[in-house]
Amino acid sequence: MRVVIEKMGINGEGIGYINRKPVFVEGVLIKEEADIEITANNKTYAVGKVKKIVKTSEHRVKPKCKIQGRCGACPLMITDYEDQCAVKEANLKQALIKYAHVNPRLIKKIIPSENVFNYRNQLKLPFSMNEERELVTGMYQPNSNYFNEIDHCVIHDQDLEQTRKAVLKVLNDYRCRSYDYHQKKGFRSLIIRMIDGRSQITLVTGEEELPASMIEAIMQIKGVVSLWQSVNTIKKTPEIFGPKMVLLAGERTLDIRMDDLKLQLSPRSFFQLNTLQAKRLYSTAKGLLKEHYGLIVEAYSGVGGISLYLKDKADEIIGIESIKDAVVNANANAKLNHADNVSFICADAADKLTYLSKKREIDLLVVDPPRSGLDDAMLETILRSKIREIVYISCNPATLGKNLDILLDRYEVKVVQPVDMFPNTAHVESITLLVRK
Repeated sequence: MRVVIEKMGINGEGIGYINRKPVFVEGVLIKEEADIEITANNKTYAVGKVKKIVKTSEHRVKPKCKIQGRCGACPLMITDYEDQCAVKEANLKQALIKYAHVNPRLIKKIIPSENVFNYRNQLKLPFSMNEERELVTGMYQPNSNYFNEIDHCVIHDQDLEQTRKAVLKVLNDYRCRSYDYHQKKGFRSLIIRMIDGRSQITLVTGEEELPASMIEAIMQIKGVVSLWQSVNTIKKTPEIFGPKMVLLAGERTLDIRMDDLKLQLSPRSFFQLNTLQAKRLYSTAKGLLKEHYGLIVEAYSGVGGISLYLKDKADEIIGIESIKDAVVNANANAKLNHADNVSFICADAADKLTYLSKKREIDLLVVDPPRSGLDDAMLETILRSKIREIVYISCNPATLGKNLDILLDRYEVKVVQPVDMFPNTAHVESITLLVRK
């Protein structure tokens, strides 16, 4: 069966139509023609698998990664970077028009990433055993239990990759094994965050004590300043980190710089994965704001990066975050940066915002929620409040569009600025400025 690809989906798949029914096909681009095999045929859509590409896009390139087609993390690596940006702009526009009827003229041209490869400052990869019974890291193929060993990732910072390989060598020198759910022992995941040549490593394991000599060997790896063990014996959990965190050696936090800002990160703390683009994201958000505010509140504030970046924009800034470790980091970061007007509270974002909006006049709300977007409680709180402006930083066009559809009852969109944080992937970050009607 032959299909012509007419647009791209939000997950980086091509979309064509057969008898007016959309068919989702991985590994194809707009204007390409492909012979496909239908693998799933539902009432409203079908899924196809490429057998042969008959007509090739002028934008198609050979992917730099040899497992790109199996890994699933970088579906846009098959097209040139200019086209990647065009795809992401189009997907953002389609979502905001579809769900919230946003005027497309309000959506600006995407800010491209300076680095298309080797930009990612953190990895979180599961362990497995290869045929030689060596411990390896990799990724599971989407919607399957098939494990793909990663020999070299072109998305990772080069120093990050070297550190990953060096850690694996140490673990294999000590004949370490992947996690056994029955014995509750072994290695589950490797987490490394590396910024400015300094790395923080977390080994997610079962219930076991790691040899002192092995800990010392890992600490001898170039750039390693912090080594943690996270004990996680929960059988089925989306959480990578376990409830127990142990500092094995080195510093408790990873200290980084963003322009004039100093930040301390603990292993659980969220920080943008593309350091250079994070600076552009924050500075772009700051550039959308007026001269000065009385009170700014940031929900989902993490380690406080955005709040501290905006510290000279308000008399007072209050950050709300539900993860205790991040709040501890954030308040330490406020002290580190002499930001006496910035403080952070550990609480549910909607509950605390409800309380604050009743007691105080909030000039600006900054939200940077997870991919699931703002929940119903948060949306209701915002609509009931008299918050004057909102800066909504989103990593998911679909949930952004659905949230805006509700918020537009009280607010109007002034501008939407997409930022490409993750080249080669289908993800696109955006900043939306809303003003109360």
